Amino acid sequence: MNSKTRINRTEYLVYGLLMLLILLGFTTSTLFHGHDIDETHFLFNDFLRTLKVVGVYIIAFAIHDAFIAPLLVNKHKPWLYILGVVALGVVFMLYQCNTHPAEPKNIKVEKFQKGSSDIKNGTPNETPLPPQEIDAKDPGPMAPPPMRRHDILAMIMLLSGIGTNIGVKFYFRSLDARKQIEDMERVNLKQNLAQLRCQLHPHFFMNTLNNIHALVDIDPKKAQECIIDLSKLMRYVLYESNHEYVQASKECEFMKNYVRLTRIRYSDKLKFSVNNSDDGTQVWIPPLIFISFVENAFKHGVSHNKKSFIDIVEKIYDGDDGKPRMFWTCHNSKHSGNGKKKVDEASGIGLTNVRQRLDLMFGTNYTLNITDGENDFLVEMDIPVFTSDPSANA
Repeated sequence: MNSKTRINRTEYLVYGLLMLLILLGFTTSTLFHGHDIDETHFLFNDFLRTLKVVGVYIIAFAIHDAFIAPLLVNKHKPWLYILGVVALGVVFMLYQCNTHPAEPKNIKVEKFQKGSSDIKNGTPNETPLPPQEIDAKDPGPMAPPPMRRHDILAMIMLLSGIGTNIGVKFYFRSLDARKQIEDMERVNLKQNLAQLRCQLHPHFFMNTLNNIHALVDIDPKKAQECIIDLSKLMRYVLYESNHEYVQASKECEFMKNYVRLTRIRYSDKLKFSVNNSDDGTQVWIPPLIFISFVENAFKHGVSHNKKSFIDIVEKIYDGDDGKPRMFWTCHNSKHSGNGKKKVDEASGIGLTNVRQRLDLMFGTNYTLNITDGENDFLVEMDIPVFTSDPSANA
């Protein structure tokens, strides 16, 4: 079951519960208003009348939900929606005003007449005559008003139901929109990661294969080691990096393999160091989160004939909320002619993708500072980390 179907089912479950509450309220009011609980015949008739009244509201509610509310919620046509509500209200009021209870018929009243009086022995004797039926018509009855207080109350209840319907629809529509945004962000995140892998593949693997080819005759053992490192790196890029999170130790091993293969082209004047606060086996981070900065350090901070350095520091610590975080820095040299461009411009789409990934994954719960000095680059990144794979619990 997809998220949209689940949201729709939840919406109609809410409507069903509301209708059930209304029916129970009307029924309870009928049972205990105006009749003795033992008057089964009257109670049953009242219950049928209650079902009829509630049924009218349910039909009006269903028409509004299926045909009128989508004009505002989905199609964004407020004037058509207003016309639809007015039309529904008019039809509802016409029905209400034409289904009033029948007026009471003329009442026959018995009037007793006095009989004749006999005075015997000084005592009056009045004998009542049989009663006569007298037509008790109101000499001038007024016509009932076209709209009664009950009709106004019914219209208020209908408008309340319409308002509830619109409110619930907008609420679940916002949930659906939020879910769609999350899905789009997740797809975008995967696309960015795939784009980053594609960026890594062409130039890096071509250069590495050329370097290994040159080493085959010069240093066969070194060539064999490079082939092993390359196979590990390719396995990580093709399989491990498909996951949303990986162990920090695997990401660090991938970065070391990348450095070993890349520094073949450079002389021993390059100094590379990695300082880890732990082995990273108990910490989970997004894959390929550091490689763009390391790649940028090689591209624009390492010289073939001058002393260069790349220093990486990785520290795990507890944040203010008690949850683990990682502070990662990459500090590298910059030589004249290598670093004239700004960091973001020089690194292509890699650093931009990293920023987008961090925004999507951590929102504002991270910091990324890049300092472009006169003789060096400094990248400082602080991100939350996890003690287990979050995607496994999603």
